[in-house]
Amino acid sequence: MGAEWNAAAATHLYRRAGFGAPLEKIRWAAGAGRDAALDDLFARREHDARLMAGIRPILALEDIAPVQAWWMALILADTAPLVERVALMWHDHFATSDDKVGDARLMHAEIELFREKGLGDFRELLHAVARDPAMLVWLDGNSNRRGQPNENFAREVLELFALGIGHYTERDVREAARAFTGWGVDRRRFVFREQYHDPGPKEILGQRGAFGGDEALDVLLRHPASPRHVAHKLLEEFVGPDPSAERVDEWAGILVECDWNVERTLRRLFESEMFYSGAARRSRISGPVELVAITMITLGAKAPPGEVAEAAGEMGQSLFRPPGVKGWDGGRSWVHAGSWLARHNHLTALAMAHGAEAEGVQVDLAAGLGNPGAPGDVAEAARALLLPDLGDGELFEALRRVASEGVSLDETLRRVTALALTAPEYHLV
Repeated sequence: MGAEWNAAAATHLYRRAGFGAPLEKIRWAAGAGRDAALDDLFARREHDARLMAGIRPILALEDIAPVQAWWMALILADTAPLVERVALMWHDHFATSDDKVGDARLMHAEIELFREKGLGDFRELLHAVARDPAMLVWLDGNSNRRGQPNENFAREVLELFALGIGHYTERDVREAARAFTGWGVDRRRFVFREQYHDPGPKEILGQRGAFGGDEALDVLLRHPASPRHVAHKLLEEFVGPDPSAERVDEWAGILVECDWNVERTLRRLFESEMFYSGAARRSRISGPVELVAITMITLGAKAPPGEVAEAAGEMGQSLFRPPGVKGWDGGRSWVHAGSWLARHNHLTALAMAHGAEAEGVQVDLAAGLGNPGAPGDVAEAARALLLPDLGDGELFEALRRVASEGVSLDETLRRVTALALTAPEYHLV
């Protein structure tokens, strides 16, 4: 199997392929084995029917805030972690924002599309996203007409969705825009207005034909840069930043071998020694939604989902509101003076909620950390659950020192957990 399978490896899997797991699940996975843990992750695909039905009255409000809260509720429910993890990834890749779309129903429908097709054939996903009403509103599809093509949608399809920079020319953008003329939205539905479509011959990436939008997408998907672009996205998301060209080529081949199926490709990825390597673990800075969800689920904390979504927004990641067509920049952009303060304050407040009778966050740190019997046991319990790859260095010594100063078990639990959660090492996923 390569890399050793243990609690730390299980923690890495559940944090990357989902949004973390409580101690009981980690202990089960460590004992059951990697394949059993993977089977568990890939099998959990459905949410509680009552929770899913709750979106109907929410959408009637025509306000994005309660839809943000509902999505966060799905994430925190931890019943379909891989589905929601992949939906969040595609929300970043195929970025649209309610700030321009201005329609909570369309934004919700787009995420439902990611849930339905996000683990399937990427080619089908790309075709579906290209016809998605929120995307067409976001990239001005209604104004793309014969004789005056709007290049916004075509440019982003080539640059961000399918190929990446350097694999197309400005002429390809213009010709692809002609292929998409007539695509638009009417009453929240995709429409093709034939009278606005340019039926003439086009040349895209060296191929000629009287392409419509779907044919243009197929041309892009046949280009060798397309599977590499998707493989690069998957590797950055699940393994680490800046994957090598050789590794991208390898996984582009695996994607094609898996018939472009994202689920099958990810299963291969999560089975690989590379995924569990030291270089892959804690190799990137967690995004705010990841951070708040992983912390809540790991510790078994409860809070109103709207407040959790709002906290992620204060840290720089507001669901349904990426800052632009490129999505969130990620990486070091997640951490600056303002966002770090928001992270610190939110996680500290979470730890300090232990034992408090409050309407907001509710958390039992003793239960979450495995019921350490004495203050002196808390540092090791916090390390095992929250920082399982942490050695006996300065941070662990600081945790032990704080544990030794506690006047009670509850106070020690609060202070040690707060220190662990606000340490820079915890923010690496």
